[in-house]
Amino acid sequence: MRQQQEQLQKRLRHESQQKRRLETEMQRRSHRVKELEIKNEQQQKILRIKTEEIAAFQRQRRSGSNGSVVSLEEQQKIEEQKRWLDEEMERVLEQRRGLEDLEGELTKREDILAKKEALLQERSGLETKRLRSSQALSKDLVTLTGRIETLERELSERNGLLRSSSAQDSQQIRQEISNLRGEKDSLLKQRVELDDKLRQGNLLSPEEERTLFQLDEAIEALDAAIEYKNEAITQRQRQLRASASMLSQWEMNLMAKLSYLSASETRALLCKYFDKVVSLREEERRLQLAFAELEMQLDEKQRLVQWLENALDRTQLDTDRRLTQQQKEHERNVQLLLQQCREQMDEGLAGRQRHYEGWIFNLNKELNHYKATNLELSNKLRDFCSNNQTIIKGVGLEGNSPGPGSVEGVTRCADDSSVGRGSGQCEKPKSRDEKRELVNTPLPSTWRRSSLPTEEPAAMEELWLRAAGDAPVNRVVQAGRGEEPHLTCGEVSQRVETLQSELSATEELRLRSMFLLEPRLLLNCEVFGPKRLTCLT
Repeated sequence: MRQQQEQLQKRLRHESQQKRRLETEMQRRSHRVKELEIKNEQQQKILRIKTEEIAAFQRQRRSGSNGSVVSLEEQQKIEEQKRWLDEEMERVLEQRRGLEDLEGELTKREDILAKKEALLQERSGLETKRLRSSQALSKDLVTLTGRIETLERELSERNGLLRSSSAQDSQQIRQEISNLRGEKDSLLKQRVELDDKLRQGNLLSPEEERTLFQLDEAIEALDAAIEYKNEAITQRQRQLRASASMLSQWEMNLMAKLSYLSASETRALLCKYFDKVVSLREEERRLQLAFAELEMQLDEKQRLVQWLENALDRTQLDTDRRLTQQQKEHERNVQLLLQQCREQMDEGLAGRQRHYEGWIFNLNKELNHYKATNLELSNKLRDFCSNNQTIIKGVGLEGNSPGPGSVEGVTRCADDSSVGRGSGQCEKPKSRDEKRELVNTPLPSTWRRSSLPTEEPAAMEELWLRAAGDAPVNRVVQAGRGEEPHLTCGEVSQRVETLQSELSATEELRLRSMFLLEPRLLLNCEVFGPKRLTCLT
């Protein structure tokens, strides 16, 4: 993307440089055209002078070939007559130019008058609108005044009713009076606003007021322009009247002077003016050719400028199209990247959720297994204790005569049994203390509920191995169906201690599993103590 943008920027810079170069080339060529025009004018002047000299030489040669030699006095007289005719022609041309200027001034005055009429119509429309608005406001004021008078009469009537009414109707009448007063106040405010509008003249919108002000200024400017044009036209008319009288007198003088000329002088004067007309025609033809050439050059330059403008427009359109395409591609790539990121995030979250669900399911399964094992071991312990009591009673009643040995054995047995019971009784609070210590044992600092599947796997494996190693389930000796076990009191107490250690290990592992599943149980156990822990187990 960046490379494409850099390429486009380079191309734009190159095209802008090319455009500037072409513009400078056009300026240089336009200067060259102006120089050529000036040079052409100079050459035309030189050619005009040369042609006049050639024409004069040819006339002299023709006059010499005809054998009619004109004297010096006649030539001077002819030159004077020619100058006089040229002056009179200039006056006639000046009068014609004055007439053309007068026609132009009259046309401009007509245009100004038409503009003034349009502005006056627009201003009259706005003034009519203002008048209608003022009439509407006056009608509204009359209506509001009548309504206010009606409300005042109603208020006076309600006040009279309030004085003569009972206590029950007075509340309703007061409410009506308050409503009428509120309506009267609103109408008074409206009347004040309308009075202000009429007083200040704010009957039109701000835009219309601004337009009306601009129209007034434009009409004043047009009036001033019309006055100036009238003065100029009056002055032109005076000049034309004076020149017309002079022109009529000039025609009379011209005819009189021409009548005084001889035939040879008239022919010479006619030849001179004929040569002048021919030279003017030739000059006009040359000017027409030069003008046509300049028009061709101008058309060529205009075509070149048009081609350059079209090329610039095409370049800009192409650049805009490429930029738009690149923006679309960039947006599409961004959308694809965002979609891929969302898909990856959704897949990761779904995988983690499935992993957590599987881990929780396994922990629940292990917890149920340990609960069943705990229940089984508790039943075994209960059966074993009942069998132990039965064996102790049978040993106490068995024997021939109570000899010293038997008494000693019974005493020893009783002591052993008492020792066993004492040890058993001492083991119970010991197991509760262990449970309390287990509950109050702080968890690792890196433990989180959201990181259950990955934290403390070594501790879990250690607990499982400990439970598997400390639980000699295969070594539990159950009483047979048809025979009684022959056990001593020491063996019984040893069996009881073994079962209690197995039970404590199983309970410890179960509690660990429970705390891993629900950390809030730890808070409950810490708050309510071992009794609450016993209830939870």
